[in-house]
Amino acid sequence: MKTSCDTSTLSTKALSTKALVVGGLLFNGFWLLAVLGQNDWIAVLACILIIVWWCFPAAVKMVLVTALAGSLMDGLLALTGVYRFESSFLPAWLILLWLGFATFVWFLRYNLARYPTLLVLLAGSVGGAGSYLAGKQLGAVSWPLGDTLTLLIVTTCWLAFSGLLLLWIRSCALKEV
Repeated sequence: MKTSCDTSTLSTKALSTKALVVGGLLFNGFWLLAVLGQNDWIAVLACILIIVWWCFPAAVKMVLVTALAGSLMDGLLALTGVYRFESSFLPAWLILLWLGFATFVWFLRYNLARYPTLLVLLAGSVGGAGSYLAGKQLGAVSWPLGDTLTLLIVTTCWLAFSGLLLLWIRSCALKEV
């Protein structure tokens, strides 16, 4: 009998180590285009996403929900003064970055579903907050509340976001098996 925590059958759908490395490198390239190029590279970012979704249309539903949730989180952080973006309240390049991140997560969903919860939460909270710290260092966002408080808030938000996303991924992945 399969339980809701039985992820053993997900191993056949998980990406290989090589595919994980390639996917990670591609996403990091996408992240750099978004953060360094910002509004100047919106068309390139959008074209990349459209091509990927055209090739993998099953990704679109999860991507849109995940990106909407992430954009709402960032919108609330901007609204409350945790983040400040030079160009607008929530710039288009950031929304495209959320769409790219959500697409990357879609490809990783079976791997993420198999990993220990603590590992995913740690990687999500540190990686998510770290990406915003890197974005700050590159001038894409400012932190009016200072580094320490902002890093604490962003890490906590990413911890919660990662946990909710992992619950959803596990729920959806197990339904597909």
